[in-house]
Parts: sequence; C-alpha cells; structure tokens
Amino acid sequence: MTKSKKQVFNRRGFMGLAGLTVSSIAFPLTPLKEETDNGSVPMASSRAAVSYRTLREGNVFFDGEKVVVTAYKAMRFFKKEFSHHFNKMRIYRMECPDFKFGTDYGEYFPALDYKQAELIFHDKMQPLLDSKFHFEDKTVQLGTTYCYWMASAEGEPEGPLAVRVRDPEVWWNYDKVRSKVESLGKKYPSLVKVSEIGLTTHKRPYVGLNVGKGKKCIALVGAVHAGEAGPEIITYVLEKLLENHQDLLKKVSLVVIPSANPDMRDRLVRGNPWYLRRNPNMVDINRNFPADWDSVDATYGYSTDDPQSNTYRGMYPGSENETTAIIGFIKKHKPKLLLSYHCLASIAGETFAGSKEALQNPAFMERCNTYARMFWGAMDYRDAKQEKIYFMCTAGSIPTWGYKELDMPAFDLEAPFDPADLAQCKQDHTDQVLLKKYQEKHLKGIVALLKGIDAEKK
Repeated sequence: MTKSKKQVFNRRGFMGLAGLTVSSIAFPLTPLKEETDNGSVPMASSRAAVSYRTLREGNVFFDGEKVVVTAYKAMRFFKKEFSHHFNKMRIYRMECPDFKFGTDYGEYFPALDYKQAELIFHDKMQPLLDSKFHFEDKTVQLGTTYCYWMASAEGEPEGPLAVRVRDPEVWWNYDKVRSKVESLGKKYPSLVKVSEIGLTTHKRPYVGLNVGKGKKCIALVGAVHAGEAGPEIITYVLEKLLENHQDLLKKVSLVVIPSANPDMRDRLVRGNPWYLRRNPNMVDINRNFPADWDSVDATYGYSTDDPQSNTYRGMYPGSENETTAIIGFIKKHKPKLLLSYHCLASIAGETFAGSKEALQNPAFMERCNTYARMFWGAMDYRDAKQEKIYFMCTAGSIPTWGYKELDMPAFDLEAPFDPADLAQCKQDHTDQVLLKKYQEKHLKGIVALLKGIDAEKK
C-alpha cells in the first residue's frame, strides 16, 4: 500500500538546462516518483503521459515534393525512465477543404480534433540524437491544406500543425528566382546585369536586374506583399523579351526587382496556409516609403500605426532593408513608370491602382492614363467598364512615393478583369494553366509599354 507521495526536486536540472521552458519550471524535469513499501519508483507512465504532452516544438513544411513533420521530446520525458513512451509513434492527418486563403488565418486550426483525423502512421521511429522525431508524407496532393499531429505511444499529440501543399512551379522560392535571373545574366551577358542591391531582413542578397540598353526604362517590382504576385510573371516576361524583342530592349530597358519580399514568400512556398503580407519584422513594405508616412490610414480595417496591424507602416519611414533597397535602385535609374505586382497567389491582373494624392493633379492623372491605355490596348480580353485607374493607394505606398518624390507614374497591378480568374487566385487555386495565361497577358502589356515609351518624344 502507498504510504506517501512526494516530488523529487532536481536543482541541477532546474538551474542549468538550456531547454528550460515555463512547463519545465511548473513541473520538475526529473521523473515524478512516489514512495511505496518497496521504495521510490516512477509514477505510472499512463498518468504522467496523459496529463502532459510528451512532445514539443512541432513543425511542418512542404519541401516541394513531400510534407515533413517534426517534433522534439518534451524535456520532462527525456529521461530513460520514460523511453517506453516512444516505442511507437503516431502521425494523424486531416484535410481542410473549407480553409479559405485570405479569409481564414491561424485561428482556423486549433479547434480541429485529432480524434477526427486519419491515423497514417503507427510504428517505430528512430529520433535524431535521441531527441527529434522526423516523419515524411509523400502521399500529399497539390493544392490541398492539411493538418497534422505527432504523438508518442501514449498521451496527447503535438499539434495541430498546418500546411498547404503549393505547386512549386506556381510559387517560386528565393533560390529558384535567383537561379532564373542569374541564368538570364549568363545567357545574355550583353543585355542583362544582375546585381545585389541590398540585403533582405534575413540578410540574404536582395537581387535587382538591368535588362536592355535603352536610356529610357520601365521599373517592375514583384511580391512586395508575400502572398501576392511577382517573380513568376516578371521572370517569364524577361525571358520572352530577351528571346523575341531584343530590338525593343535596345531602345527602352527594364529595371527589375523580381521578388521584393522573398523572406516571407518562402514561408508560403514551404506551406504556411494563410495569406502573408508583411516582411519578417511585421512591417508592410508598401506602407513604409517616405511619402506622407506620418498620415495614419485605416484601409481594410487596419491602422497603419498599429504594430499588430497587417498594414503596419514600421517604426519610421524607410525603416526596412527592402524599402531602402527599392528606393536606392529606383532613384538610380529614374524609370518613366513603375509597375508593382499585387493581387493574390502569383496572379496580378489588368487593374491599375495609383496614388490617391494624384487626384489633385489632372495633368499627372492623364500621364497615368496614357500608360494604362497602352497596356490595356494589348489585351485580348477587354472590359471598358473596368479600364480605369483606381487612384486609391495610400500614404507610404510605392505609388504615393513615386508620385510625390519622383513625379513618376507608379501603379499597383491588382485584380484580373475576368471574374473567374479572380475567384481562382483569391482562393489560392492558381495552377500552371492560369499562371501561363497571365504570364502571356503581362508580356503583351509590357511589349506595348516598351513600344509606347520608345515612341514618346522625351
């Protein structure tokens, strides 16, 4: 019969472990013991495991071919006395077909119950360094959002761990974008110059290109917002211009930043299910430019001076590495106009958005309309009702900075005119067919702009 119970406190474990957590303070790292007639023995494993997760720091990502799920042993269960908990591991998986990109965020997943999920693995799993468990799921389908849980033999699982399996041909990561542009530089050394124009927030080289030899130029900037459009369209346009329109590039060149927010875009490529807008510092780059930055805006129900806001403008104008790199690159080359790619899920359409400050300047508005009409005139799908510039871009945006600082027409390229295409990309259902359609559209539009600018007298 049990006479008494007590917890054995391990001072060395309490003071010295690098992995110390709140839970390890609340619950000693040494095994809980109870005193019996036969001496001190570990508490029943079922009681310890059921009341406390045996795993911690769960993670999930898509590597372009498979989903990888990982988790570490919880510190409390790291001792050999608890090794029997990990004789067999369990992996649960649930599809989330009603998760909506742009509508649902991280709040969608915690309410999901692993008991309703499919048990896809229940077997031995050898941990790395006896601490980290690693599982690979090669049976996933492109375009599907999943939720995973990893569990030991007993107890509650680590999760939910959410991931979206995106087509790597539709969502390009940093390495692929850089490889593509560097290959253009090697193939067309006389027409393409690839340069490092700064560093990203994560200190990776920030890539810019000069394409062509013309003194006049157009600027293209992609994926200022990570969940939107850019490198997949822009790089295709550059490839085709170099293949078929070198004559134009000798008259009017392009200055290009294919991916302006590559750090956060990589999170989406690796499967973050919900829309990401800001950079790793949680700053909206398209509100960080030094143009009326002090003016607080509340578009979309967010306040630009709120650090929790999806449109947070940053601590001061030009505070972000990405912003300063764009400013320096554009000022150096003085383009005739700038196109910044937006909308959603690698697709930008024919809708032009300009700075609302330009509404005070009819002559500047007409310059903007001249360029927009060149672009629209090259489209196969025309809609006269939608062929108008929406002068709506706010303080701190690229279009407002272009207008106020450089007297340069600058546009956010937004929604497709075709409602079916818009619905498809808004739901993060962009496929290679839709992407190819908009690559071709923008190629036609850029060719028309190059020709139009070449024909200008100044």
